[in-house]
Amino acid sequence: MRKIQLNVLPNEVVKLITEENPIYEDIGILGEKGELKGVVITPKAYSYFLKKVEEDEDKEDLEFLNNFDSKNELDSAQTLDDFLKDEDL
Repeated sequence: MRKIQLNVLPNEVVKLITEENPIYEDIGILGEKGELKGVVITPKAYSYFLKKVEEDEDKEDLEFLNNFDSKNELDSAQTLDDFLKDEDL
C-alpha cells in the first residue's frame, strides 16, 4: 500500500475522509473526462476487502492441495542420477 499524510491532501478530500460516519462511503477520484482513476475507501472497508481476498486465496490453496497428486509428482520427478547426467553435458 502506498501511503500519504492526511495533511498534504486538499481540504476537500480531508473533509470527506474525516466525516463523522464515513464507514459506507468510498471516494471516487475522477479524471478530466469523468473516468474513474482511483478510489479512497475507509479502513473498515479495506479490512473487509483484505479478508475476502485472503478467503479466496485460502480457498484456492485448499483446492490445489485437494487436487495434488503426490504419487504422480514422485513418479515424474527427476532423480539425483538425472541431475548428475545433466551436469555432464
